[in-house]
Amino acid sequence: MQLKIASISNLTDARYFSAVGANYLGFCFDALAENNIPIATAKEIINWIHHPDIVGEFGIHQPLEEIQFLAQEFGLNGIQVPYLHMQREQLSFQKFLYMEDWKEISGIASTDVLVVKIKKEDIQHPNLKQLVNSNKLFIDIGLDKATVLNAIEHLNPYGIQLTCKLEEKIGWSSVDEYAEILEAIGY
Repeated sequence: MQLKIASISNLTDARYFSAVGANYLGFCFDALAENNIPIATAKEIINWIHHPDIVGEFGIHQPLEEIQFLAQEFGLNGIQVPYLHMQREQLSFQKFLYMEDWKEISGIASTDVLVVKIKKEDIQHPNLKQLVNSNKLFIDIGLDKATVLNAIEHLNPYGIQLTCKLEEKIGWSSVDEYAEILEAIGY
């Protein structure tokens, strides 16, 4: 199972997830998002890590030109944009298409990877199981260990996405909650 980390905003989290072997580390470059990261900070952090693929996360309002500029600036391995982004087909990168409501998904290109936020009550839904089985799909279900384990057991997704929390204060980030989940799923 693949592991994608989203919204990294500090060096502690980036180094931790790099060390445990996450496949993708995501940095939010959407200035309107609460968990965005300044470009200078992202550059510093990325210089400290070496092996995971780096994914830029962008908002629906960000144009193709801005995404391409930042992708080149950072040497991104992939991008994550909302599923409904108007220019998603014009982006020639490995794409992670983020969707808040999995029930609205249709017309997916076979090369696109989906990142779908799901709720605890959705885990048993047969249509979700079918969507997971027929696509490269990462589930984003939060940081509750029992819920994550239940989702993995019932859905068997291609991967999971864990979204980082903001630092409690500058220079202070605890990875204990992440470690507990990763240990439980055998990562």
